[in-house]
Amino acid sequence: MAIFIPEWSKLSGRDVHLKRVLGALDDQHVIRRPVRLGCPADLFVQHLAGGWLAIAVSTLEFSTLAHAQLFAQDERTRFEWRLEQLQQLMSRPDGAAAGSAVLVVMWACSSEEVRVLAPEYFRRYGAHLVSREQVAQPGAEQVVQDLLAPLPEHAEHGLLAAWFPEAEIPAVCTTRRFLQRDNSARLTRCFLDHEQEWASKLDLELPQEQHAAAADFSVRLLNGVAGSGKTLIAINRALLLAELFPRQRILVLIHNTPIVADLNERLYQVRGGLPGNVEMLTVFAWICRQWRHVFGALPKMPDRRAVDELVQHQRLRWPELKPSTAQLIAELDFINNALIPDGQAYLASSRTGRRFALAAEERTQVWALYQAVTSTLRCAGQHMWSALPRTICLAHERHHALERYHHILADEAQFFAPSWFDVVKLSLAAHGQLFLCADPKQGFLKNRQSWKSAGIEVAGRTKKLRRSYRTTSAILEAATTVMAVLGPADGDDSVEPDYAGMVPGKRPLLACADTPQDAIDRLCNELAGAHARGLPLGAFLVIYGEQVNRRTLHACLERRVGAGKVWWFNEQRQKRAPPHGRGRDYLRLAYLDTATGLEACIVFLIGVENLFFSGRVAGLGDEERAERREENARRLYMAMTRAGQRLILVSAQRLPPQVEALFDSQPDERNGS
Repeated sequence: MAIFIPEWSKLSGRDVHLKRVLGALDDQHVIRRPVRLGCPADLFVQHLAGGWLAIAVSTLEFSTLAHAQLFAQDERTRFEWRLEQLQQLMSRPDGAAAGSAVLVVMWACSSEEVRVLAPEYFRRYGAHLVSREQVAQPGAEQVVQDLLAPLPEHAEHGLLAAWFPEAEIPAVCTTRRFLQRDNSARLTRCFLDHEQEWASKLDLELPQEQHAAAADFSVRLLNGVAGSGKTLIAINRALLLAELFPRQRILVLIHNTPIVADLNERLYQVRGGLPGNVEMLTVFAWICRQWRHVFGALPKMPDRRAVDELVQHQRLRWPELKPSTAQLIAELDFINNALIPDGQAYLASSRTGRRFALAAEERTQVWALYQAVTSTLRCAGQHMWSALPRTICLAHERHHALERYHHILADEAQFFAPSWFDVVKLSLAAHGQLFLCADPKQGFLKNRQSWKSAGIEVAGRTKKLRRSYRTTSAILEAATTVMAVLGPADGDDSVEPDYAGMVPGKRPLLACADTPQDAIDRLCNELAGAHARGLPLGAFLVIYGEQVNRRTLHACLERRVGAGKVWWFNEQRQKRAPPHGRGRDYLRLAYLDTATGLEACIVFLIGVENLFFSGRVAGLGDEERAERREENARRLYMAMTRAGQRLILVSAQRLPPQVEALFDSQPDERNGS
């Protein structure tokens, strides 16, 4: 069946007839309906290899168009002007028409009347006229196929840019722009593919009868492999919604601060910022703002050290508790995130995916510890970070003070806790829409959970994107293999990549060094050399792990590329904006666990050696060791797939043989080894 972009949800009687005909085309056909007013065509048919056809529907009667009827001159003139516009729309730049790539359905004319009109209008405007009766005949889709005509690439791009500009990807938003050498001064334009465009335009017209079934809000889930364009789709959809519904409030929620900063920088370069009715925030920045609306002041949170000391002090009351302080804090976060109301519910709750087991008596003690820690903090007017959404959800009498949004779009939703989703649902206006983007392979920060357990019903409303556009097949295959080698099999939500048609690319590179300091020097030499050969700093992203001195790395990079030219996303003063203002060329530097959503043409990984050996950590039980292996495999997969064209892993120790086999060795240019 043909793909309709956007989906035809609100169907008139005329649309029912047209959809029956067009829906009979196979899935290589895309039916595009312009969402903006003013287009002379009502819709376009595109075959992914065979060409285009513009379709217009006219409700004028034969008597209006017959030249003998002098009093219908104005309507006939407007009709002929529309045909002229259609002819220009489907003409090649050299002026030649693209075959007979214009079809006009004369809805109010009989087949005989169309036979009278058709020759003249085909001769003058190259438009093929058919009647409503002809459209209703079996096999009418063949008429559409026969009229498809190819357009040159630049003419096709011009058509898309004119009437579907929301599908165009600005150069600053793609990793493909830096390594292309083109001396012809011809710029290649990039557009969303038909699946990405379809996903970005889901439910732009939600049928009224779906509201009740969706419990007053509509949900869509987009599951996709790394680089399939999920973030791009979410931003594209938000911008399109802002244009179509300028009076509606739109919120984009992102998991971490660096990607918000990076997206704001790109949007600033492309369009000067976001529209006035669109907001883009990290989840906790937004939750803190909702807290202020609900409780009249910003929340106060203790720092991590204070929480550690408080839990260590309180746990002395239950000396039998075996988990570490860090594990107990994670369990208190779990209680908050899961919105567990009392001790009985905690005893009955599922802890699937937790890293350590707790017997019933230990759970009772953990619940008592939770109450003691929560009470102590409350007396000081403080709350754990994880308690903020929970407290908002439980303040039922204050929910009227929440800010409401017509559309909420959540990127990297695999990281969201159930309590976060509850605040999101409470903040949706009546009949609001929730749009989720996720990659289950990257869910290393949260325990595995089903969407249903998080209070989100996505059955029948999920789209899977299997093709990656950011990276190459060589990089994606290596990352997927690392995931398979180091971690267990994925669950039902996993999306296996489709490598067909991907850019093959080169295998990732492994650069070995003798010591961590040598690894830093090696990375800085390689990056500075590539920059000196003409690549802008914006082409690079450096991701570092625990086994590198981050400040030494930052200082070395600044010495090699210039002071103030490194945007360190994890430095307090640079979390939300680059060091010397927007619009400049920066090398980006990010810690591993905050790199989710970032991307670059060339990515360097350093200080991640420990992730390859997590199964060898002493003192861990079998379950905890398996959990650690899976978590680290997901972290590596995420980091590796940030790369668009080249991935270089710099390591100060040898990696497992099955991992090293996925990389090419990079010789050290200093000594030729």
